[in-house]
Amino acid sequence: MFGGSDPSPTASAVRVRVSDVIEVALPRSLPVVRGVDPLSYILYFPSVASDNRRWTPSACLAPGTKFDFSVVQLRPIPEEALALFQKTLIALRHFGSIGMRATRGLGAIQDTGNTSTSLEEAIQTIQEAGFVYRDTGYRAHSDWEGVMEEAGKWLQGDLRKEWGAGGNQMPAQATALGSATPRQTSAVRIRPIKVDGQLYFAAVEAPHKKVLGAASRRVHGDTPILHSRDFSQPPPAAQRGRGRGRGRGRGRR
Repeated sequence: MFGGSDPSPTASAVRVRVSDVIEVALPRSLPVVRGVDPLSYILYFPSVASDNRRWTPSACLAPGTKFDFSVVQLRPIPEEALALFQKTLIALRHFGSIGMRATRGLGAIQDTGNTSTSLEEAIQTIQEAGFVYRDTGYRAHSDWEGVMEEAGKWLQGDLRKEWGAGGNQMPAQATALGSATPRQTSAVRIRPIKVDGQLYFAAVEAPHKKVLGAASRRVHGDTPILHSRDFSQPPPAAQRGRGRGRGRGRGRR
């Protein structure tokens, strides 16, 4: 599908292009990282990466930025591979991310033509492939900082509280949330979802056998950690100076 070198060099059967980028200026400076504040907690890594040079307005695209994304088929593709690729594009249109910290909500992209109906169809598509999907139902946010703060609360006060984050509080270990040693990406992607103009917190977990190495699978096996999560209730209270979230909603399963 995407080419390779074995047994002989083969070019990709598809061409992907990004064009006509319409950038949106950040309304103000980026949030200041403040200890264990939920928004700071989830945005901490970009603030310290690469000698602080990444956490600058010039190093990111602001929420609301738009671009054209095109995929061109260059030669015939086996029917089975093409069907799988089309499902992948459905997932990309609704749950895609570009850039660093994609598993923690940054770089989230969505097709402007998405609807609540197409989202339900996309959820079904990834669930049939073994993914687990959870969201908050109808508890919406008006801006990206609100939904990312909620993401920080769930990561800090729920997921990491159970599975640990290393450091002084708990021993570091390889889990489905990833680890530094051994280097392991997270099987869980937390991110904002935009539905009918509203922003919601959501999380997607990939099949462990497709993503996790031996160290992480020894901890969880093939049991998704999102199976036991109900995000329809307000998130855990922040550790410092923040109240509990408000509102009630349903959780998709």
